[in-house]
Amino acid sequence: MLKLPKLGKNGIINIMELKGIGAGYRRKLTKVLSALKGLMTPELVSEVLGVSPQEGGRILSRWSRQGWVKRLKRGVYSPVAIDDITGELTTEDPWVVGDKLFGPGYIGGFSAVKHWDFSEQIFETVTYLTTKKVKDRHPVIGETRFHLKTIGYQKKFGTKTVWKDNVKILVSDPSKTIVDILDDPSLVGGMRIVKDIFTEYLESEFFNIKLLISYCEKIGNKTTFKRLGFLMETMGKYKEIAKYRLEQKISKGYSTFDSLMENTLIVRKWGLKVPENWKKEYDRKK
Repeated sequence: MLKLPKLGKNGIINIMELKGIGAGYRRKLTKVLSALKGLMTPELVSEVLGVSPQEGGRILSRWSRQGWVKRLKRGVYSPVAIDDITGELTTEDPWVVGDKLFGPGYIGGFSAVKHWDFSEQIFETVTYLTTKKVKDRHPVIGETRFHLKTIGYQKKFGTKTVWKDNVKILVSDPSKTIVDILDDPSLVGGMRIVKDIFTEYLESEFFNIKLLISYCEKIGNKTTFKRLGFLMETMGKYKEIAKYRLEQKISKGYSTFDSLMENTLIVRKWGLKVPENWKKEYDRKK
């Protein structure tokens, strides 16, 4: 365990007084922490210190062994909590980590659902919709599990800005959150959960049917209209369906209602193949 010196008069530790790390590396650590203020990679360290990426990797590896940085995944490190250095806690927020590693993109799916208070379910995985192509869609960074989905850049709309650790992060706005999970119900675990979330949205201050429909049109997947119309009909929203002519916005052919279930029955009105229990629920509401 590294022993820290006492705080100075201003309450801040002089990093140059830290024990367990050579003077040269103390200077380098100070320079890197001041310049990066967050996630560190060999490439970023090499730019700050003017060394090769290989040397940057060796430096980070040394600091990791000494306990000054924490290895999150191969080639990605974060500073230890600054209470170990300056008495000020600066543990990075998982949303910040996700945005730095996988951006450009935005927080969405269940993470956005929880942000807008549309569900009481506990879901610790951070969902991030990225415009990058990623091989591992369920990486674990530090102690946080991520769920990544690659989207086309044209789908990166309908977001709000939130601030985490003084970093600007984008999160899907309430209506876009609903459209995203209608577009891909697997983001939250299937259409039964989508319905529960949609119910909360309908009863919230954020409900905006015109915006919801415009987002469905913009996202470019006609199946979102099929799922939306079907859900609204099972919930008795007949006037809204007629007013906004949802039946005229769907595509020809049959789409899968819930890819996480067996869809064996047909609902011709909405061009959907649905599970048996959903068909029974729909028939009772007609």
